Amino acid sequence: MYEAFFGLKERPFRISPDPRFLFLAPQHQEVLSKCQYMIGNKVGPVYVFGPIGSGKTSIARRIYQEISDGPDYRVAMLFSPNLKSPTAFLRTIMDEFGVKTERAYDRSLSNFSNFLIQEFEAGRTPVLLIDEAQHLRRNILELIKFLLNYETNTQKLLQILLFGQNELATNIAKYPELQSRMFPSALAALSAEDMAEMIAWRFRTAGGRRHPFTPRAVAEIFRYSVGLPREICRICDMALLAAFNRKAPRIDHHVIGQVADELGLTRKEPEEVSRG
Repeated sequence: MYEAFFGLKERPFRISPDPRFLFLAPQHQEVLSKCQYMIGNKVGPVYVFGPIGSGKTSIARRIYQEISDGPDYRVAMLFSPNLKSPTAFLRTIMDEFGVKTERAYDRSLSNFSNFLIQEFEAGRTPVLLIDEAQHLRRNILELIKFLLNYETNTQKLLQILLFGQNELATNIAKYPELQSRMFPSALAALSAEDMAEMIAWRFRTAGGRRHPFTPRAVAEIFRYSVGLPREICRICDMALLAAFNRKAPRIDHHVIGQVADELGLTRKEPEEVSRG
């Protein structure tokens, strides 16, 4: 709706996890590099955790996009798998990889084991990505621990990457036998500088030149969003719409305040943001 008014080819602040609009702040680049390293070298499983809206799903989708079309990987991605039993979880994984399931759990497990061996012999690496993994129950985590036993003397036969809210790290910490086998990677809110760069980068990626937010408006976005990418995008998207409706070429702090109120966001002082 407002794209032509601001010289854009598409909306720059959609909250859908489009990998094209993943802004790689230093912390995101570090997490992405760690995941790429673990997959490429078949080192072991990773769990990525952080607050809601910190970019976990975007990173997961970026990884999926990077490796799903290549000949060296078989990729399965699960979203919020709130399954109650290991049997249901195993069946879901096998369905995603196209492996035949059996009525008996042990026979299904045998089929999956054979699949992993066949992929290894063919020079391919199966990769399992699980988003919203904080919902995984203890018995499911136990199955994941068991699947990590499939390995050669030098590499894992199945690469597992878990993405979830901070609760995921808490759940894994309660299971030391699994925690000791996995590599953690944490995400946090953006700094004010990274947020300002993200806004400018996404605007350019959508075909724009110079974004219309005044410096004070950018500062207000940080105070309302507390540096979380999803909240930043919600505020900016609605602010662009509000400015378009008013035919205003610039967006000041008053517009940000009004939009934030509509979104039910609370303004924080700078010291509160840094603590949060």
